[in-house]
Amino acid sequence: MYCGTFTIVARCERTGMLGIAVASNDLAVGAHVPYLKAGAGTIATQAFFNPLIGLEGLQLLEQGAGAEETVALLVQADDGRDFRQFLVVDRLGQAAAHTGAECIDWAGHLVRPGFAVAGTMLHSDETLRAMAATFTANSRYDLPERLLLALEWGQAAGGDRRGCRAAALCVVDREDYRYLDLRVDDHADPTRELRRLFEQARQQGLLDQPDGRPTRDNPIGNLTMLQQRAKLLRRGVGV
Repeated sequence: MYCGTFTIVARCERTGMLGIAVASNDLAVGAHVPYLKAGAGTIATQAFFNPLIGLEGLQLLEQGAGAEETVALLVQADDGRDFRQFLVVDRLGQAAAHTGAECIDWAGHLVRPGFAVAGTMLHSDETLRAMAATFTANSRYDLPERLLLALEWGQAAGGDRRGCRAAALCVVDREDYRYLDLRVDDHADPTRELRRLFEQARQQGLLDQPDGRPTRDNPIGNLTMLQQRAKLLRRGVGV
């Protein structure tokens, strides 16, 4: 299956969070494209995507390989390399990417400190330039907001030349579970719908600071916060 798309993968220098934002005319990009592992790195696989690239790439990152080494090893091992596109950010924020010669135009990638952007079947490289500039200019925000802003500006700059109907935003922090995982499929304006879901998640407390969440060392999380929310829920008040 071919997945024409535009994508950003990144690490937050301030918090260490890792994340991916992606949009496409193809369905289920939130299931097919993002691969993330807290403390290891993140990979997006697209064009004629291969899920094994995501899985094997994460194993390499967990074993200590950097982004460039991971890309080199994945390219070397893949006979379909000319038809693949993937981008990697490692646990230290180093980024690398690969765009095969047979990816459908416009196709390419940009690599910057802490993040990479890539796309296939785009109107032009303006999509990636807009994403990179937006992500860089908004460092005051936490990673989920920066990723979503980059996706929105990529869409505004042209995006997928077939139009978009699916989008996703995935972030991990310090635990194995995903800090945030939002997906939109078969929608007339998926990036706008993703923004609506994102703001709703913020209102419902899904973007609370990670220190309040359960961890292996502290499975109950922030007990005071849990008690306060339980009281509100018992009173029928939304939180």
